[in-house]
Amino acid sequence: MASRRFGRLTTALALVELNEERGVFGPGPTPQAHVPQRVDRLLTAPDRLPARHRLRLTATAALVPVLPVLVALVPALRTLG
Repeated sequence: MASRRFGRLTTALALVELNEERGVFGPGPTPQAHVPQRVDRLLTAPDRLPARHRLRLTATAALVPVLPVLVALVPALRTLG
């Protein structure tokens, strides 16, 4: 939740600052050894959608505003034709 609100980099830096005095980031294993993995996870970029899926999603989003226009115009054009 904090990473969404304040950003991944800010949250990772806060974790490092809070835990560096404990020796969590030292060479030896400690009970708080999960903190470096959490920092690495916060700093890695989230997975992106494949290009084909992004293109399909963009095309669908572009067609959504056209739908109400079609719903209004198709019956009107049928009555005229």
